[in-house]
Amino acid sequence: MTRLSERVSASLPSFVATPAYERSGLRRGIVHLGLGAFHRAHQALYTDAAMAEGDHRWGIAGVSLRSKSVADALIPQDLLYCVLERDGEQVSARLVGALHAALHAPSQLDEVLEAIADPQTQVVTSTVTEKGYCINPATGDLDVADKSIQHDVAHPESPSSTIGVLFAGIRRRAPAAKLTILCCDNMASNGDTLRKLVLQFARLVDTATERRIESMIAFPSSMVDRIVPAATSESLDWAEERLGVRDEAAIVCEPFTQWVIENRFAGARPAWERGGALFVNDVRPYQAMKLRLLNGTHSAIAYLGQLRDLETVSDAMRDPLVGPFARRLMTEDLRSTLAAPADYDVLAYCDQLLRRFENPSLAHRTQQIAMDGTQKVPVRWLPALRATVDAGGDLPHVERALAAWLHYLLTQRSDNGSALVISDPGAATLGARMRAEQNTNDVARAALGHRSVFGEAPWPDAFIARLSKHLAALRSGGVGALLSRAFIDGSLARQQPT
Repeated sequence: MTRLSERVSASLPSFVATPAYERSGLRRGIVHLGLGAFHRAHQALYTDAAMAEGDHRWGIAGVSLRSKSVADALIPQDLLYCVLERDGEQVSARLVGALHAALHAPSQLDEVLEAIADPQTQVVTSTVTEKGYCINPATGDLDVADKSIQHDVAHPESPSSTIGVLFAGIRRRAPAAKLTILCCDNMASNGDTLRKLVLQFARLVDTATERRIESMIAFPSSMVDRIVPAATSESLDWAEERLGVRDEAAIVCEPFTQWVIENRFAGARPAWERGGALFVNDVRPYQAMKLRLLNGTHSAIAYLGQLRDLETVSDAMRDPLVGPFARRLMTEDLRSTLAAPADYDVLAYCDQLLRRFENPSLAHRTQQIAMDGTQKVPVRWLPALRATVDAGGDLPHVERALAAWLHYLLTQRSDNGSALVISDPGAATLGARMRAEQNTNDVARAALGHRSVFGEAPWPDAFIARLSKHLAALRSGGVGALLSRAFIDGSLARQQPT
């Protein structure tokens, strides 16, 4: 089969939308850290739309900080790839031309740092996942014990971490060159958080650069939303059948996409609103909604799904226990913890999310979503849980989801005995703490005492007792026992929202 390239792009089927600009005039104006599927199916499409009326300043230099596989897939294709949006049998597609370069930081570090330093670069964006920022999840500060941070502090001109690369690129910029760094990962107040981390790093290395960062660089927050499963050989083959060419970087995702951005830039920016981006003064209510309702429910589905040998989110939503539980977790517990934007119909948003989760054409694997829980749980569940239990209340569905995650780490097996793949650098230590105990009360106390995840403050005894009860149900009867009780336990007899 012919490989996708600039030469063959004209022969793509008519249902594939193509760039509305001449790529020959593309100039680099954005550096993006984390050239994975999500960025290519999200920010890159908004940038494509921003350049549709002839503003060619916003070509993207995409940077892979670890693997070279994405660059290896894109470069032979002249940096072109297709995004196929699928909902059941309905398919639409777009050929994306916004990439100006695909760089591999470990082997092209100087090119990466020079791209950030170039005054022509106005914006640096990032999607490196929560763990990519070397943040201590319990404190929210830079994890100075992280080995990559320690290396980068000692060798700031040859960094390997996201924070180190940002600092080194900024340090090379002209003193008066303004820059906006836009975090697009799932962290509350992600712009302010990233600013704090970069300043904390700079304070350890070079206070002059620290002062420049404080005065010359903007860190707006943003909220991004789109379900983008990782590519598989099956999804690439499916895309090839429809495109008529082989695209090794093809992405199959849902039609829905959203981007809410704090309108706080140091200099010029792309007209992302042409692609539907919303610019607001305060992103926080949108972030909280998405982190808790979408990401929080996703994590619960992932761990329960793994324990019940359910491969995908849509499989889990069809499960007679997991599907109804996910709905109640979202619409009852998590929704109750939110202060929504004015005039925003949160329940309608919940219904939309649940329909998206049920989309059977997206093979969004529970194993993928379950990755890096020690970084995700402190962001997605614990703020709401801590505030509620400290006030003497409870979030019974969130507490059961938390128990399921701990049981998943403790046993590393599904309820049917299948070995589970735990992909989380922080899981071994937490799992070992729990396995050192016998009764479920001690297991719960050992887990909650793991400060890097659960924080310094002690958790109330009443909450520990409830968590112990849920762990005991999982130990005796698996997810079936945990969730069957969730629907008959008198403490959960709440009025369904209308």
